[in-house]
Amino acid sequence: MTRTDMFLAATEAPQKRELNGDGGHWYTPDGTPCHTVEKKDGSGPRNTNKLDAKKLGLFPSVTSITKIVANPSLDRWKQNQMLNACVSSPIKKGDSLERYEANMRELAAKKMVDARAFGSLFHSAIDELNVTGYLTDKFEEVKPFVKHYLEWTRDNRVSFVATEFVCVNKKLGYAGQVDGLAVVNGKLTLLDYKTQDVKKDAKGKLKPNFYESWVWQLAAYAKADWPNKPKRIQQVMSVVLCSQEPCYPIIKVWSREELARAWKVFKASCQIWQADRKFDPAANAAALANGQVATK
Repeated sequence: MTRTDMFLAATEAPQKRELNGDGGHWYTPDGTPCHTVEKKDGSGPRNTNKLDAKKLGLFPSVTSITKIVANPSLDRWKQNQMLNACVSSPIKKGDSLERYEANMRELAAKKMVDARAFGSLFHSAIDELNVTGYLTDKFEEVKPFVKHYLEWTRDNRVSFVATEFVCVNKKLGYAGQVDGLAVVNGKLTLLDYKTQDVKKDAKGKLKPNFYESWVWQLAAYAKADWPNKPKRIQQVMSVVLCSQEPCYPIIKVWSREELARAWKVFKASCQIWQADRKFDPAANAAALANGQVATK
């Protein structure tokens, strides 16, 4: 096991992360995750849907709301996975076009699932460090990556205040899981980790893509509430963790102007999400709390 000595002592295990690719996660107004519900026949859990959310008074996750806005960069990445799959496995003479298309979709989807799985493992490793100060053998794959992350935390005098907690905005009706709140180089910072296959420029320097949707997410978190939330957060930061090879984390501190613009985008996204789904989570939860019938 790997021992560390700079993380806070956690009082409880972190909440289960949002790991699936559709962003279909839900929370109660007090921040309790409700991503699945039991099937009627008692055969096990299934993913929570909008009808469940209406009956139970749930709030959607931040990521499910931001997905209502087109993301050309993410779409290009998905298209590239399909192109790469086709290049690596060209169609052979006599192959059925329909079967080949299905195989390529499956191969491209696997690459995307693998990317999410690596990001999940990296996040889980950081969670484990925060809770126990150790990394067990199940994190062997990411230990070389975590080593550079630890160097970054020490170089920047990172002291965690809280990790892996749920924030809720009852007025707009959304919730989400925050990666961390920490003092970084003397500034109270809201942190969000992103794993990325970071490319190099012509000079061999790593150049990550810092997507606008990342700051939308951070703005939503900053405008939500959680227990013992400080009165003032000095900065919000995206921390890119390389997935292609172990490397030192690359950060971006979003400016006040970028954060203000992002909050406007997110609020507009909430309106579009609610109008498209004919569902106002905040109003629905308030009606249920007052003993009224849930929204139809």
